[in-house]
Amino acid sequence: MPSNLSKHPLKVLTFAGVFLPGYKGGGPIKTIKNLFEQAGNDISFKLVTSDRDLGDEKPYSSVVCGEWNQVGNASVFYAQPGKQGYRQIAGILREKNYDVVYLNSFFSPRFSFYPLLLTKLLRQRVVLSPRGEFSDGALGLKSLKKKVFIAFYKLLRLHRGTVFQVSSKFEERDLRRVLGPKLDVRVAENIGAQEFGEASYKRTQGVLRAVFVSRISPMKNLLMALESLRNVRSPMVYDIYGPAEDKAYWDRCQKVIETLPEHIQVEHKGPLNPVDVVKTMSGYDAFYLPTKGENYGHAIAEAICAGLPIVIADTTPWRNLQAHGIGWDLPLDNPDAFSAVLDKLATMPDDEYHAMREQVLTWAKNKFSQRDAIEANIALFKYAYEKK
Repeated sequence: MPSNLSKHPLKVLTFAGVFLPGYKGGGPIKTIKNLFEQAGNDISFKLVTSDRDLGDEKPYSSVVCGEWNQVGNASVFYAQPGKQGYRQIAGILREKNYDVVYLNSFFSPRFSFYPLLLTKLLRQRVVLSPRGEFSDGALGLKSLKKKVFIAFYKLLRLHRGTVFQVSSKFEERDLRRVLGPKLDVRVAENIGAQEFGEASYKRTQGVLRAVFVSRISPMKNLLMALESLRNVRSPMVYDIYGPAEDKAYWDRCQKVIETLPEHIQVEHKGPLNPVDVVKTMSGYDAFYLPTKGENYGHAIAEAICAGLPIVIADTTPWRNLQAHGIGWDLPLDNPDAFSAVLDKLATMPDDEYHAMREQVLTWAKNKFSQRDAIEANIALFKYAYEKK
């Protein structure tokens, strides 16, 4: 029988491939951190994650691996690699000390598919968030493996009884297109940042200072961003923050950087600590990220919170930016449009630019100070728990 939720908070056991103190996993880390911080008074969260950051060979030294750790207001278990980690995951699931299992990937063998199978065998409730993995851009990477995985998933009919979380109607459309229309899908937008920049910013005269904050991987489309800079006529600085997740891809980016005109200066600043993102971005003139797809896009949200006009592709839930007066969402098949907008920002009169920056901050504070996303996430887990 269901527990009395009026007396006991709903208990959600979460699985994710990477979490704090890791940072190389990008947006999903922030998604889960914000969820725990903003909804933690209404829901009791536990998290099972890897004992090391994305791509690292050594485990974290600041946590106790193979045991529960208190991180903020959530308990976090850092599972060890290999068979030991799988045994740890199975043991935690068999305890049934939870009301709902929450998976934060579709394709992760260790932190999604394996716990999903066990959850189904144990007849427990499950919420699965694909985190943008069904966008055209994401499915185009390692497409054969993903097609096989999806076929196997459908064969096992694992969608039955599963509640899928998406962050927008765009992501819901992508999900139903691939897995079929008969899915139980709930829209619960990711919970954004609660930190904001300052309006009193003075830009450097004569040069546009733009910033890229994300993982360096084909999905984030840095290569296309760099190639578009060839057609930017105005002096420009483009600083890149983020880990070089794909070394071969970064090599290609570096070759393009070497061929750029002298008035375009590009520098890789390395990874950026998540707590410094909004503060760091506040010191730039614009945010430029022509990503191939995002289910949410935390870096985009943080750029808006920093007060930056944003230049992105029309492949994310952040749409109609020009109508809101906060930036541009442009088609990827027209690279010249990105170059033209960067030139427009570079030559924009100071009063017009500062008015735009103030508009971005006003829009951000109205958007991210509301509890709509928090309440939607709480309602999602309650729905999954009460579902028959």
